[in-house]
Amino acid sequence: VVSTGFLLIAGLVFLNSNFLGRNVASAAQFGTNAFNGPTGITTCGSHVWVTNVTNNSLTELNTSNGALIRIVNGASYFLSEPMGVAGNGSDLWVANLSNNTLAEVNCRTGASIRSISSGNLNSPVGVAVAGTKVWVASQALKTTLNGDVIMNSSSVTGYNTSSGSLLDNVNGTNVNGLNGSSGISTSGGNVWITNTYGNSVTELSAASGSVVRVVGGGASGFKWPVAVISTGADVWVANLEGNSLTEINESTGAVRRVVTGDGLNGPAAICEFGKAIWVANLYGDSVTELNAYNGSLIRVVRSKSDGFSAPTGIAGGGSGIWITNQWSNTVTELKAANGSLERVIR
Repeated sequence: VVSTGFLLIAGLVFLNSNFLGRNVASAAQFGTNAFNGPTGITTCGSHVWVTNVTNNSLTELNTSNGALIRIVNGASYFLSEPMGVAGNGSDLWVANLSNNTLAEVNCRTGASIRSISSGNLNSPVGVAVAGTKVWVASQALKTTLNGDVIMNSSSVTGYNTSSGSLLDNVNGTNVNGLNGSSGISTSGGNVWITNTYGNSVTELSAASGSVVRVVGGGASGFKWPVAVISTGADVWVANLEGNSLTEINESTGAVRRVVTGDGLNGPAAICEFGKAIWVANLYGDSVTELNAYNGSLIRVVRSKSDGFSAPTGIAGGGSGIWITNQWSNTVTELKAANGSLERVIR
C-alpha cells in the first residue's frame, strides 16, 4: 500500500530511497543526522536501539541523556531494510524485510552475532522476545499476477535465543488467521499477532506454537490492526485505519472496549510503560497516553516543539518514552511522568 510518498508495511512506515552500505560509523559520517528512515525502536539493557530502514543501519542511544553510542551496519550485520526490533537485555533481534532474515546483535558491544534465515521468513516485520524464544511475524507480501495479496501467505516463526535454532514454524491457514501478520507481542505464555489484511488477532501458545484462538468480528473494531502489546492482563491493539485501540481480556479473548477519539489518528505503534499505554499516531503527528487499567485518556501530546513527524515507533526506557520520527529523521524523548518534552535527537 503506497500512501503520500511513503511505503506502509504492517504499521511500520519507511520512505523509499537508495540504500547505503557503511560499517560502524559516527554521526559525522551520516552528515548531521544519526538517523536515516528511523522506524522500529526498543530498549536493550540501559540503551535504546533504532532501526534505520533507509540506509540499513542501527542507531544506539544512551537512555539517561540521549547521547549517541554507535551506529552499526555493513555486510557483517546482514541488515536489509531493518524493520521490527526487540531486545532481552543482552541481545538484540532485528527483522530484515528485504533479505528475509533475523539479525542478532550483542546489545552491550554492538557486535554482530549471527544472521538467521531458517523457517518461513517471508518479509519479516515484527519481533518479540520472551524467555528462551524470540518470535518473528512475517507479513509475506506475495501477490498474484493481478497484484492481489495471496491469502494465508503470512507466517510466525520461533527461535531459541541462545543458539538461534528454529523451534516453531507456523504458516498461515484459515484456522489460525495469519494474514498480513505484522505486530507481535508475548505475555503470559502466549504470543499475540495482528493480522492487518484479515482484521483479526491470533493468539498462539508460546510453548507449542499451536493456535489458542483468533479474535475478530464486528465487536472487535479491528480495521487494519498493525501493532499489539500484551500487559499480562489485557492485550491492546492499534487499528491504523480505524483510528482506534481495541482492548482484549488476555485470559478469555473477550473484547473489553474499543477506544476512539483521544487524539487517535492513524495509531501505528504502541507500548506499555509506567502503568500507561502510549500510542504513536502516524497521521496525527502526536502521541496518546491512556490509563492501562481502564482505557481513560491521560493526555494527548502534539506540540510542534516535540518534533513529531510521521511517528512510526514507540518504546519506554529509562524515565522516558522514545518515538521515531521518520519524515524528520529524528527521535523524540518525552518524560514518562508528565509527557513533557525531554529532547529531540538528530
